[in-house]
Amino acid sequence: MWITLFVIILIWLLWMVGSRIWTNRLLKQSATVLSSEDFEAQSHGHDIVDIREPAKFKSKHIFGARNIQYMLLKENHAALRKDKPVFLYDENGQFVARIAKVLHKDGYNQVNVLKGGFNTYKGKVKSNQ
Repeated sequence: MWITLFVIILIWLLWMVGSRIWTNRLLKQSATVLSSEDFEAQSHGHDIVDIREPAKFKSKHIFGARNIQYMLLKENHAALRKDKPVFLYDENGQFVARIAKVLHKDGYNQVNVLKGGFNTYKGKVKSNQ
């Protein structure tokens, strides 16, 4: 019983660590990862895209951002210009690596990602609460 529980916990820990390493590797290959301060300073006047669910976006989001859900952006990113920098963020940095990879593969060379996602952002936000 204890051995089974230990094995399950060990597998879960390995999965979590492996997932984090894979995500960080994808981000480094496909995008520039920016701290909260750098993201705010560099994104001003550019395309800021929030890939979270609409309800979370409506509740609170980075000032100047627009909401394009993860699945919609993954299927069709024609709303983004390839010749301009794109700034992406999600809740905690999990899905943004996948989108960055898709965009980079499709010719977007100026993809920037908020390190740690919206949960770590300390800049100007718009809140509807």
